Amino acid sequence: MPRPKTSPARTPGRERQRAATVGRAVDAAESLLAEGVPFSEISVEQVISRAGIARSTFYAHFDDLGHLLRALSQGVVTEIIAAARAWMDLDEIVDRDELYTIMASLVQTYLRREKLLAALAEAATSDPDVRSEFRRLLGAGHVELAKHITRGRDRGFVRADVDAEPTAGWLVWMLERGLYQQIRVAKKRDVTRHTRALTDIVWWTLYDVDR
Repeated sequence: MPRPKTSPARTPGRERQRAATVGRAVDAAESLLAEGVPFSEISVEQVISRAGIARSTFYAHFDDLGHLLRALSQGVVTEIIAAARAWMDLDEIVDRDELYTIMASLVQTYLRREKLLAALAEAATSDPDVRSEFRRLLGAGHVELAKHITRGRDRGFVRADVDAEPTAGWLVWMLERGLYQQIRVAKKRDVTRHTRALTDIVWWTLYDVDR
């Protein structure tokens, strides 16, 4: 996968300058997305104009707009992982209200950055490098959730009959598609209903140990 290009002379001053340039390009692209411009319609010209950098400078750091999108996604993915960590780190029996709080935090994190995450999902359908990065990120979530399910079965807070590996895969992809197709387009008043429905699905699938 291509990475941001770097100069051979990696002095502290050059690194700071490079980080600032990359940051301006990333901020410019995210501001365009926040204004409702679809990623497929964003051009290099728009990004460099808003960032105040030259075209040659852009291409010194990025191969193309897909490369910029992958750089853009790094920060937001970190936020999503942090929100999901409260779920993955559960180590004892959880009640439904506590699970709802965890799912609500995950949903709100998605909503704060939904335009960027939607752009990442949409670009993954046509850009092989973005698709590879997108699948890698979801694959990491799959692995972590499978570990959580296995640990929960061993300690008695996840149903003993749950098959960890495939169940984790279904839940991760269901969550990704559900956030994109349901939460992203939901009216504000309906977000709570969707979040409670998500909580119920996860609860019945994993934590309803008395069933």
